[in-house]
Amino acid sequence: MTQVSQITGGASRPSMGWLKPVFPITGKAHYFIQEKGFAAITTQGRVYFWRSICGVDTVSTDKMPMFEPGNWDRCKKCEQKLPRRAAA
Repeated sequence: MTQVSQITGGASRPSMGWLKPVFPITGKAHYFIQEKGFAAITTQGRVYFWRSICGVDTVSTDKMPMFEPGNWDRCKKCEQKLPRRAAA
């Protein structure tokens, strides 16, 4: 039986790009853009709000950051929308 382990890269702090949130643990890497209009500080540290170009919302904090995509599968919807977005 062959098993493939999906591993992320290290923690990352860009304002956009292919990223993997901590939660949900399952899923895919999406092309996220950080929402600039919101700011909050909690017991987990500074909170960052993200939205992918396919519409997925997520939150990261200083203690639960976004990660480089590593070898996680990339979202097909984001891959399809990315070239159109760059051309506009």
